[in-house]
Formats: sequence, structure tokens, C-alpha cells
Amino acid sequence: MPLLTPTPDTLQAGRFTLRILTAADWRLEQALSRDDDVIRWTLFPPDLSDDRARYRMNRAAEARGESLLARYSLREGEEVLGTAGISSTRDGTPELMYALLPFGRGRGAATAATRVLSDWALDSGFPEVALRTIYGNSLSEAVARRAGFHPLRTERQRQRGVLVKMLYWTRSAAPGLPV
Repeated sequence: MPLLTPTPDTLQAGRFTLRILTAADWRLEQALSRDDDVIRWTLFPPDLSDDRARYRMNRAAEARGESLLARYSLREGEEVLGTAGISSTRDGTPELMYALLPFGRGRGAATAATRVLSDWALDSGFPEVALRTIYGNSLSEAVARRAGFHPLRTERQRQRGVLVKMLYWTRSAAPGLPV
């Protein structure tokens, strides 16, 4: 199910800025694919070639055009820290994702990005937003909690051909309260 509202090109999250990824961001995609922690704790594909990283940027742009996905570079000033994004799902609940480069971690960037993306989705009319973390990723679980998400259930999902245990988190708009 497509996202209900066109995603903004830019979002401000305190001192962090989210800018929609473009074809020129393929080196960021490649750098994330070569970070051991990103590979261990996300579903991000490992060791992308130049061509594969460029292809993923083009696919992200196509998916955005179909209102299925919006991926952003996450920045502090001009320094690029990683990516964050929102995607549509079959059940209609938007799902968030994020991945940071080593020097971008520990600054509050993932929490700020998760909060601003979930605020945007809830303000756009979605009753709930979700994200998944690989079970045991305490740092990502802390991001989810700080951004107002609550664990709902565990699931199994494939990570490079192996079933891994995932925590499924949601954040809902409280009736009658601002998000």
C-alpha cells in the first residue's frame, strides 16, 4: 500500500537534517555496505560494488516516485552520518529504517531521524508506524524506545539467507493528543 502523502525532500530533526537520497549518494550506500555493524545489525546488503550501489540509488528514486519508499541522507551540518527512511508495507503501516556510519553513532542522530519520520507519518494520517530491530541490538532498541516506540512482538526474518529473530516495534498516535 503506497504512502498516503508525498514525502518531503527535506526534514529537520533538531540539529540534524534529512535530505532525500539522490543518485549522487551512491558512495554513502557503498560505505554503509562495508561497515561491519551495519551488516551485522541490519538487512543492508554487504560489500556493494560501485554499479550495485548506483543501482540501489536508482531503485530508491523509482520507489519514491511510486510512493513506496523515501530514503534520506542523515546529516549534521554538511557531515553525512548515514541514512534513514520510511517505506510502505502490505498491511499499510509505514516502516522506518536507519543505518549510521561509525562516526555518526552516539550523537542522537538515529533517534532524531526516527522521531521526525514517525511524527511525519502520524501527522499525515497513519494511525501507527513500525520498525524492526534484530534481537539483541541493544543500541537500536534504545533508539526505538527514545523515539517513542514500544515492542509489540518477535518475528523471524531472513538476513542474507539465515532466519534471525526480530523485534517488531510500533508507535501510535494517542487519541486526542498531539503526536
